Amino acid sequence: MRQTPRSSGDLIMSLRATEARLSSLLEDRSRISRDLHDSVLQSLYAIGLSLETSHRTNTSPQPGADRAYSHAVDQLNRLIHEVRGIIKGLADGSVQDMDLSEELRQLAGSYEQLSHVTITLSLQPSALDVLTREEEQEILNIVREALSNCVRHAQATHAEVTIRTHGNRVRISICDDGKGFVETGAHPKGYGLMNMEARAKKLGGRLLLRSKPGQGTRLTAEFLLEPILAPV
Repeated sequence: MRQTPRSSGDLIMSLRATEARLSSLLEDRSRISRDLHDSVLQSLYAIGLSLETSHRTNTSPQPGADRAYSHAVDQLNRLIHEVRGIIKGLADGSVQDMDLSEELRQLAGSYEQLSHVTITLSLQPSALDVLTREEEQEILNIVREALSNCVRHAQATHAEVTIRTHGNRVRISICDDGKGFVETGAHPKGYGLMNMEARAKKLGGRLLLRSKPGQGTRLTAEFLLEPILAPV
């Protein structure tokens, strides 16, 4: 069960975050649904057809090509299924159940197959139990983007995803043993990082990035749990 906020300030912050999230969910629902169907989903179908044609007409495949093709098709089919679920949810306002721990395990397994990075999950069951469906989805998206950056840019061999509660807050950390970088105020923010920041703010929280050359990178997202008032 969620804990009662420690102060009236925490309560007000959490209620405001909840109100903002509800308003955001209601805005432009139909337009987003149409855009996803007409643009993103159709593009995914086109990519699938192109991938299938390329594989079928390749007369001299490289070793491991069949395995790579099968993995790419599986990933594409999962993405199509996910987008269709999002469209359905936007269209009728329904909420699909999800198992965050299982989604994270599948995500970690996919990135391990695509790279040489070993990914460890450290998930506190009591932290997962208090999350709403929306919070689970945003956390999954943040972790997906962070692991993608790790695999593509960090030159890491190991990454760890941790989800814990700290008082009446949930903290998600993704750290790696990659090359790191020098933190400066002028360090440019890519679209992925800005997207993760936006997702954390949508939950009424914040995103912190810490890194040093040769010492890897730690990304932390933290947000306040919605309040459940104690009975009088």
